[in-house]
Amino acid sequence: MEIKILKQQVEQIIGIPITLSEMDRSAWSALTETEQSVMLPSGSLRLQDRYLWAWERTASSVHVLEADNSVITENEASLIDLLLASIREGHKSDHKTSSKRDDESRSLQLGEWILGEVERDQYNNPVPDYIALKSKIQSSMLPFMLSCDHGTGQGISFSKLNKLLRSFFGGEMVLIPLREDWLILVSESLLMDLREDNDEEAEDDVLDALCQGLYELISNEWGGGGYHLAAYEPIEADHSLVQVTVSLREILQIGKLFNVTEHIHLPWKLQLERIVYSIPGHQRQRFIKETRKHDALFEDEETLTTLDTFFQLDCNVSETAKRLYIHRNTLIYRIDKFKQETGLDVRTFQDAVLVKLKLLLYKVTKRD
Repeated sequence: MEIKILKQQVEQIIGIPITLSEMDRSAWSALTETEQSVMLPSGSLRLQDRYLWAWERTASSVHVLEADNSVITENEASLIDLLLASIREGHKSDHKTSSKRDDESRSLQLGEWILGEVERDQYNNPVPDYIALKSKIQSSMLPFMLSCDHGTGQGISFSKLNKLLRSFFGGEMVLIPLREDWLILVSESLLMDLREDNDEEAEDDVLDALCQGLYELISNEWGGGGYHLAAYEPIEADHSLVQVTVSLREILQIGKLFNVTEHIHLPWKLQLERIVYSIPGHQRQRFIKETRKHDALFEDEETLTTLDTFFQLDCNVSETAKRLYIHRNTLIYRIDKFKQETGLDVRTFQDAVLVKLKLLLYKVTKRD
């Protein structure tokens, strides 16, 4: 167990402040040999003015929990001594299980801090020193967020997901529970290795492929299609963790709203959607009212599917026809019909942009 977490737990149980310090082994040995010191069963010390509980010993130092005699009773000191002895015994009997619990408790601690900062709208604060995982997030890291639709994530536990992710990324990573979501941090060195292996691919494409592989692994492991994955550019995690959490949640929300059939949501694929989403609701409603003439067309499922697919495939007629499993002439007929009814030809740049914007606004206002 991390000594900082142990200190917090002892303070909560006893209700008094405990000091954490590090002492040279020679100084500790000197204290044990004084006439005034009394050795406790756990190997800790009672001196004239204070209690010293030794927790972790290294070759050169001893980590010590310390309390003044004036603020702690002898019974409370004995209780702390028994607590430490019990924890040590638990470590000896099942070190592996204890280590897993420690990993989860440290991750939960960081997750609760992030959620608290989000609730207080404090997005730029660095991770405080008392957070046990702070030392693991000092470098540039690649963030992902896994979201589970209601009910689909019930079979996912921290230990199972953590083991699966470690096998996928092939190294150290940090998994942070955020109640209904999971924040995943991986060293940017992984991306650098992938860049070297895929010289001809753009960085966005490399990340896209990485997300595809990760999503397939998770969906195959737990089944169903109720999982959504978002990624972000590398961040300095120590100072950007809260802000990137907010950004990833927004990306997931926007992706689910505009691309209902997609499960992987990447910010560079949602730039226009993010702009539309940022427009205040009353302004979106006003624009829709002013351009309501052709709203009925967007309520037609065939028109919506045709336009969505056409824009996804960069307005390529042949590829869109293939994706929709229709003849090329059938697609041209639909586009011409849309032009006849609206006066907008989506094969031209200006009209395509306008129709795309109207389509996005229709989607978001429909759900307001």
